[in-house]
Amino acid sequence: MAAKRSDRLAQVIKEIEALVKRLRADLRRAARDSGLTKNLQQAAAALRKQVALLVAQVEKYVHELRMELAKGAVVKRPAVRRKRAA
Repeated sequence: MAAKRSDRLAQVIKEIEALVKRLRADLRRAARDSGLTKNLQQAAAALRKQVALLVAQVEKYVHELRMELAKGAVVKRPAVRRKRAA
């Protein structure tokens, strides 16, 4: 039986969240391990900070999307029509 579309979407969102977290950690580690001069270190720190903010924002949006999808779509019922008295 095929998985529901929302199940697959939720799985993809979880994978994106995990990849973004890993990317942020890798960027921090790489920047910390590199031996840059002072000016380059300052530029790298500013760039790291901006990237960390961006990645955190992406994580937040993806998380919000996943939570919204987890609620499920609300199914609206058609309005009940009343019979007119003749």
